[in-house]
Amino acid sequence: MTTRHDHPAMTTAPSARTGPLLAVALAAAVWGLLWLPLRLIRESGLGPGFVTLGQFAVPVVLLLPLALWRWWRARPTGASRVVAGLLTGGAVALYSDSVLLTDVARALILFYVAPVWSTLLEITVMGRSLSAARVLSLVLGLAGLFVILGGAGGISRPPNAGDIMALMAGLIWALGTTRVRTAPDTGTFENVFAFFLYGSALALLVALLPVAALGAPPSAAQMTAALPWLTLTAAGFLIPVTWGLLWGSSVIDPGRLNIILQLEAVVGIGSAALLTSEPFGWVEITGALLVVAAGLVDVLGHRPPPPVTD
Repeated sequence: MTTRHDHPAMTTAPSARTGPLLAVALAAAVWGLLWLPLRLIRESGLGPGFVTLGQFAVPVVLLLPLALWRWWRARPTGASRVVAGLLTGGAVALYSDSVLLTDVARALILFYVAPVWSTLLEITVMGRSLSAARVLSLVLGLAGLFVILGGAGGISRPPNAGDIMALMAGLIWALGTTRVRTAPDTGTFENVFAFFLYGSALALLVALLPVAALGAPPSAAQMTAALPWLTLTAAGFLIPVTWGLLWGSSVIDPGRLNIILQLEAVVGIGSAALLTSEPFGWVEITGALLVVAAGLVDVLGHRPPPPVTD
């Protein structure tokens, strides 16, 4: 779940940055394991679309009392951040669906082609120059996409719904982070609440699509069985990890931040290779290396504008 700020990071002493650095590193690594609770909850009987819906809706319910308290105190809640919430939360909702509908490594690699879409958006929408680093990042990312979809030997199997969702999630995430970078800064709670609130809206729309693979609406018994696990995952995983990631991101310089966030892809792809029996051979390894390299080149080749001095 990578992001980048074009404004200078808050100036802090090195010791004051240790906490945020550790928070972001831990959050990034843990976020790479998101597929694990999603798949465990699916075993309770919920269809994939409703697992994802639950993982977004339960955090909204848990955060709602604090949002209402902030509203009562005339403080922003994040509910007004409709577009940013739909794009960032919606992207992760689609990604969550994808890891339940296709091979985990395949979903991860297809999602982490996001730097390709970010670079194209920066060039076409934000008017950035096409530097050598951006060209290399594009080449590496597209090469990873080419490899994972079959390479010169042709597509090994037709893309399924999960593959398509993973690709769409990466594209929408790129749109979302472009939107965030051009919007005024907001508080951590606002970003977290908007992420889950509008991610829930898109997850609901997806869950209700007439796609058999997403599953049917759950019965009362299935909801009763899944609710404790959904609540535990929301309170012990999703909310603190998202909060730590967004809080730490506000005080770390952009280049360092995005290098740390590459832990998401490394941990996610590595854990999928170790913990699942799904195919993970040279095709997946090569695709993963190319996509991670594209992200690193995108980060290391980025030079933020120098701060304006009076």
